[in-house]
Amino acid sequence: MAPTRRGRATYHHGDLPAALVRATLEIIDEVGVRGFSVAEAARRTCVSPGAPYRHFADRDALLAAAALEVSRRLRAIYLETVAEVGSAQERLATVAGSFVRAAARYRGGLDILFAPGLRAAHPELQESSREFVALLLPSAFEVIAPGEGAEAAVALLDALNALARGYVAQLLEGKFGDPEEVAEDVATRATRAARVLVAGYGLPSGPADG
Repeated sequence: MAPTRRGRATYHHGDLPAALVRATLEIIDEVGVRGFSVAEAARRTCVSPGAPYRHFADRDALLAAAALEVSRRLRAIYLETVAEVGSAQERLATVAGSFVRAAARYRGGLDILFAPGLRAAHPELQESSREFVALLLPSAFEVIAPGEGAEAAVALLDALNALARGYVAQLLEGKFGDPEEVAEDVATRATRAARVLVAGYGLPSGPADG
């Protein structure tokens, strides 16, 4: 690949869609989703302003492709982290830390990954979410209290998602310091909090005795 004037790599031999996705994620990191334009992505990949539209129908289609790439990267981070984890409880707790690590690496990419309007219009993003949930559900069923059903397992995953995204939001807001410098510490905190949450779902539900 040839370097651009900004020192980035341009596409080569038909890899324009992937290059545009990379440029999209770079731009969103710098100026956010609102500041993103297809024209700027084209400029950074050294193609004409109209070239991206031969691969993506519109701006949202390119954003959806970038969100799908972030989803793949998040999944890869989780699988790498959980590879040597034995218990179902710890596999679930690891989700929170994985979200934090992904946010530190890809920042704005998490915003487009969870953008509700984008997800509603692009089934591939919804399918990616379902695949991630399917990856976690067996562990959730191992953790929930005896007698609880699928609703409890899904509720556990929803709660984990909320906890993880809360830590991500605070990380990116700079509450803990520079995101890149503190990412691992915050990932550890998030995982610790997730352990407590997961442990609670192993308790029997219903009114307290007495």
